Amino acid sequence: MVTRGLILIALIGLLFSACTRTEELPDQWGASFKSAKDNQILNPEAGKNLKPVTGFDGQAAEIASEKYREDFKRPPPRTVYSISIGGIGQR
Repeated sequence: MVTRGLILIALIGLLFSACTRTEELPDQWGASFKSAKDNQILNPEAGKNLKPVTGFDGQAAEIASEKYREDFKRPPPRTVYSISIGGIGQR
């Protein structure tokens, strides 16, 4: 009975020690994410330009926005899965 208790305690100790992290995070942690994000920005200075956007028709923008909103009012189409196993279910 005592040995079962000791084994159980040892197993719990091993389980918790396996979940701990002993090393520190490297200095470059998150650098690849930041690099990918920065590479996707066409003009990093765009936020400083406060002039209104010209050249885009207001009616076209309104229609595009309305179509975008309408897509959320309809439920998404139901996905149908069909599995055929070696001639069963074929016509």
